[in-house]
Amino acid sequence: MKHTKIIVLGALMMTTTSSIALAQNAFNDANKAVEYRQKAFSVMQNNFSAMGDMVRGDTPFNASIFAARAQDFAAMTSIPWPAFATEGAKPGNNSDALPAIWSNWADFTERAEKLQADAKNLAAVAAAGVEADTRRAFMNAARNCKACHDQYKD
Repeated sequence: MKHTKIIVLGALMMTTTSSIALAQNAFNDANKAVEYRQKAFSVMQNNFSAMGDMVRGDTPFNASIFAARAQDFAAMTSIPWPAFATEGAKPGNNSDALPAIWSNWADFTERAEKLQADAKNLAAVAAAGVEADTRRAFMNAARNCKACHDQYKD
């Protein structure tokens, strides 16, 4: 029994070590980095779009659905950034990312951090369920999204 535990523990450690090694090298290929961040942004956009439809009145405002979408959006806002920062992750094929990202890195990362803060605030406000407050928090996050897109997306 003790021998079996050691083998299982050893296998688990090897798997963990392999996973870490893969994670450290996940973006050595610029195209994979672009794909990763595009997929993350796509999930963010899908959630944000659904909330925007409610804010604009295109669909009825539903506080519980809005709160769930805001929570998912907030969870995703930390995902895409490593794919910009990893060596080899600069614009690849099929990318709308502008080179200005890397020449204005401090501004870009500041905007990313602000988006994360805005998204967390949106999720918290939406969870309270007050429609007017939720709309204001959404518009705050939307302004930040647009400003970054205007500067850094083709």
